[in-house]
Amino acid sequence: MSVLRCDVVVVGGGPAGLATAVALRRMDHTVTVLERTYYLAPRVGEHIPPGAKTVLASLGLADVIASERHAACPGIRSVWGSDEPQDRDYLFHVAGEGLNLSRPEFDRDFAALAGRAGATVLTRARLTHLSRAGGLWDLSAQHAGGPAEIRCRVVVDATGRAASVAKRLGALPIVYDELVGIVGNVAVAKRGNHLVLIEALPDGWWYSAGLADDRVIATFLTDPERTETSRAARSDFWHARLGAARLTAERTGSIDRTGDLQVRTARTQRLDEAAGEGWLAVGDAAMSFDPLSSEGISKGLEWGTKAAVTAAALCRGDQSAAQAYRYEIGKTFADYLVTRYRYYAVEKRWPNAPFWRRRQQPPAPIKLVGPAG
Repeated sequence: MSVLRCDVVVVGGGPAGLATAVALRRMDHTVTVLERTYYLAPRVGEHIPPGAKTVLASLGLADVIASERHAACPGIRSVWGSDEPQDRDYLFHVAGEGLNLSRPEFDRDFAALAGRAGATVLTRARLTHLSRAGGLWDLSAQHAGGPAEIRCRVVVDATGRAASVAKRLGALPIVYDELVGIVGNVAVAKRGNHLVLIEALPDGWWYSAGLADDRVIATFLTDPERTETSRAARSDFWHARLGAARLTAERTGSIDRTGDLQVRTARTQRLDEAAGEGWLAVGDAAMSFDPLSSEGISKGLEWGTKAAVTAAALCRGDQSAAQAYRYEIGKTFADYLVTRYRYYAVEKRWPNAPFWRRRQQPPAPIKLVGPAG
């Protein structure tokens, strides 16, 4: 079997990994992306604020974001800290409205762009071996086309909160909040409502966003001990919380069936080491934010370009770039924790509710996640 040689392997083909790959190709580095899916399964995360459209356009995605498959979002409405809704309109933002993306179509188009830029994108890819010798990485992977052997200078972990590559290399995620989301994708009768809506309840909060096909992504975020493992119990809990949320229930209407509700981690965490000799992590693998920030995708895009610069420096043997990258990750995450604490402190209607009480304490790590975590 021949060995595929490239400068950088990016493990994970979501927005952060693909942004890294496209930016590296613009610096004339050869890149291989290992993506575990065919970009067909549902993906969590759809809203991007107006400013992120500028980043997408700079990456060559102007035509993609103009597609009618993605809905223009006029702003965010929140019922948080008060029974009265408050609106944050995008009307006067210099970049115009935000976007509610249709996932995974967006990722699939992004992967196609990376391919046109010259990156090799391998789908249904699973990393089976990773070792380093003589300043080079040797990787083995199984993918849709069969087995592959790859040799490269730098490996980028873009595997999301799993941080699977970083864990292999000894890094540990430090968890600050074990938030989880129960996600429903529902058809609604009321058309054209593309707002992002946030609505707080005593034991969690709702996030919902209207999509271009008039479906709504409606997610209830709560503590993991409140979630149920069986589908029936999960559905009963989701519907009960929906019945307690006036505005979220109004936008979804009468729902008898929601399809298969998914439970997804939304925990706040960071790696204790986000970069090392010949490797770095990007996006949620390096640091993951509470969905309240609405920065998941936009953070991945922004840091993808920064990761590309760092990876390019590592290809040249400049190890000081990893140290600078780790420092910037740490500072950004510390600033985020302060902002998150202030957001949760605004909600004072249920001072004795465990969900709110634990999030209104000064931020501190609650555990390390080992290789199997």
